[in-house]
Parts: sequence; structure tokens; C-alpha cells
Amino acid sequence: MRLSNIDLNLLRVFIAVYQHSSITIAAETLGLTQPGVSGVLKRLQQQLGVQLFVRSGRGIEATHQAHELARQIEPALNQIRNALEGIDGFSNANSRRFVVYACEPVMLMLLPKIEADNTLGNVEIELQPTLTSEIELINSLNQQQADLAIDFANYSAPSFFSEFLLNDEICLIARKGHPRISNSLSTKQFYSEKHVTLKLRREDEYLADYFTEEPISERQIAAECDSLVSQLTMISNSNCVATTVKSIADQFAQQLGLQVFDAPFTDLPIKYRLLTHNRMKHSPANIWLRNKLRSYFAND
Repeated sequence: MRLSNIDLNLLRVFIAVYQHSSITIAAETLGLTQPGVSGVLKRLQQQLGVQLFVRSGRGIEATHQAHELARQIEPALNQIRNALEGIDGFSNANSRRFVVYACEPVMLMLLPKIEADNTLGNVEIELQPTLTSEIELINSLNQQQADLAIDFANYSAPSFFSEFLLNDEICLIARKGHPRISNSLSTKQFYSEKHVTLKLRREDEYLADYFTEEPISERQIAAECDSLVSQLTMISNSNCVATTVKSIADQFAQQLGLQVFDAPFTDLPIKYRLLTHNRMKHSPANIWLRNKLRSYFAND
């Protein structure tokens, strides 16, 4: 196989099928017919001498060779696209899929805003959970497996830059109809009640301890979880209390029958930031994405 025989358009189609795990969706995204996409894949597989996809149930599944090929060529194709966008600018009239890593609170806030946005054109914004370690996150962004990340950690990696997105804060919650708590929650009550704690996976620390200025004394822990949704649901069905993220507590308070209180200690602000590689800083597409995400919180 000679490199000069490979058409870059074949690789572009391959990446679309790989990203969507579907020939049908890739065809719709690219504005091609399903037989046309299937023909491109067949031609590419013949030129490479490997099988890229196999049938799996009613869909397709990438082979090991496809995973390796995508890992190698997707960043290169993104760089080519960025270079061309730098000449022509970015337009949401063209099909484009952005991948955004986000922590759970931001995912819960963002998804309804994205779904309600009728100005996206042919652009898709896909949210994926942020990675559990800083090294994994930095490496993934460096390999352009995502366009950017939204996190509360302030990274100092020299090849990356970050921009402020929004502030949040912690609060306390208890169910409506709690036998001992109504309208407010004192420090004494905080320590006398049992807690459903939320542990931050990457920092290996409780939310209450991470975002408070003074040390929090030992509490009576009834349950520990690593999901906000699980924590809120458990509080709505028990007489425990919890320290959680205020924006999410407010969002689900009525639906889950929760009381929301200010924390009886000095809380530190939760500052969410947009993080991406320096090479993406002046990309018209990445600039468009960052501006779009900031617009969702402009009035919050």
C-alpha cells in the first residue's frame, strides 16, 4: 500500500462512522447516502488490508485496527480542519460534532440548555463525563479526544489555557416534612443529624470539606455516594441531610421535595472553567464553542 493512494476523504468518512458507531447516522451527518458510506469503508478496508468494523447485533462495532487508526488520524484531521477554518472561518451551517468533558453538576445544567438551543444549526455538542485523574484528562485533551473540558480544578499545565465559565456554591438539603428541620439548619443540627456524603472522585475528598474555609468536624455518615443525583434522591427518601451543589439542589428541589439551606459555615466558591489545549485557543471552531457555552450562563 502506498500512502499516495489514500484519499483523505476516505479517512474523513471513516472517522464519522467510528464516532457514531453507525453507517446510517454518519451518512446523515456527512450528507451522503448509506450505500455511498458503505462503499467508502469497503474501499478503505481494501486499501489498508484490514477489517475496520464488524457486525454487532443490529449495528456495527469497531475492530482493534479501527481503534488504533482513529487514535492516530483523528488529531491530524482535526488539525487540518482547524487550519482550513482559520482561512474560511467557522459556520454552524456545516456539520460538526463537538465533544465536551464535564463534571456531573455542569452536565445536569448544560443538557437542557443545549436541547433548548435552536441556533446550533448542524452542530452537535456531546457531553461526556470528565476523567477521574488529571493526567488522564490532560492526555485526552492533548490527543484531541475532546474539544474542551469544564472543571472546577485550576490546572497549571503549560500547554493548556483556561477561561472562567460560572460560579456555584455549596448548600445543605433535607427533605420537606423532615421531623426536626424546617426553614433553616444550624451548626448544631448539622452535626446532630446523619449525613449522605458526596465524595469527589479525583480529589478523594468530601464536597463539604473541599469547599469550606474552616475544617469540618467528624459527622455521622449514613451513606456515601459519588453521584449528585443519587445523593439528592437518597435525601428525598430519608431523614438524613447532605451538603451538595446549590445550582443542582435548586434545579431539583421542587421535583424531589427538598428543602435547600445556606451552609452554616464559610463556603468557598465553586469556580467552573473551560479548559483546552493552547493549539485550540485561536481555532474559529473552538472559539465558537467556548462562546456558545458561555452564552448559556450569561444571565445566571
